[in-house]
Amino acid sequence: MKAGKITEVQCKRSVLKQIPRAEGLMQGAGIGNDYAAWEVAGNRVVTAMATVSFDTAEAEKYAFWKAVNKVESSGAAIRAVMVNLMLPARGGEERIRRIVSHIVQLCEDYNAESPVCYAGGHTELLEELRAPVITVIAYGEIDTGATLWNIQQVRAGNQIVMIGSTALEAVSMLAADHLEELNQRYAMGYLDEARLMTRDLSLHRALKACKEFSVNYVHDISTGGVFAALWELGEGAGCGLRVRLKDIPIRQETVEICEFFDLNPYMALGGGSALIVTENGEELVDALEQAGIPATLIGQTVDNNDRIIINDEDARYLTPPKGDDIYKIYRN
Repeated sequence: MKAGKITEVQCKRSVLKQIPRAEGLMQGAGIGNDYAAWEVAGNRVVTAMATVSFDTAEAEKYAFWKAVNKVESSGAAIRAVMVNLMLPARGGEERIRRIVSHIVQLCEDYNAESPVCYAGGHTELLEELRAPVITVIAYGEIDTGATLWNIQQVRAGNQIVMIGSTALEAVSMLAADHLEELNQRYAMGYLDEARLMTRDLSLHRALKACKEFSVNYVHDISTGGVFAALWELGEGAGCGLRVRLKDIPIRQETVEICEFFDLNPYMALGGGSALIVTENGEELVDALEQAGIPATLIGQTVDNNDRIIINDEDARYLTPPKGDDIYKIYRN
């Protein structure tokens, strides 16, 4: 099998088909479902996990924000994280100390009013590992009276808003890990801007603002990029899409760095961005932009199964995602 995230067909056949639905589960495993939600003693609890398994600088940061963003995409407030660290033995205790310290800082910085609890986890050193495998499990609660944003609420005719920017996570990662190579073509100041994209990995401010509006569903953009997220939206909701390529936000640094590495930016790690499905996209975009949060209306859901990306006079049909272009760099 090809390394990386398994295909949708493999997921349906070998994973989803075997999982029974548990009592009290409000949302469980499925295409487009990035979190699990259930009711416990009157409380609505949400959890999600994320793993980074290749050797990138500050891998723990990417794993932390992936997991936290998934939980917040349900409309929940984050309460705690647990962390599983599987590390190459050669890194020793100093690497453990640095990673744990960084995650503690991320928890404290998340929300000054209500820091996230680092609730524990597991740490192990393995001789056979070439790269760290870092898994973060995030836990949250849906506040009383708040709505759980889930894919069952998506309807044909809804509008799709994108917050953030295409391949933000991939480009910040590449700029940090391949700085000397990129500096042969680009000025250091230009690359510094790309590396600083990691400041924008959190969806907290944007999703907190969304709670003031009628939102049906939120899908954080992650592995496979925005094209994968759009496909999963349509597949999970059982609907079609019409999306305008030119409206999908993308920064110039992203265009050039992805071109340098021969990557498709629309199929590369998209952490720090999300698709929001709502009945009034224009109103939501205006409100988010007034709050200083980049947001763009990129398309709508339609009453068929055609998932189409429109580029001027041309149209292309989305196909099931087959991994992430970032693996061209980190799996070779």
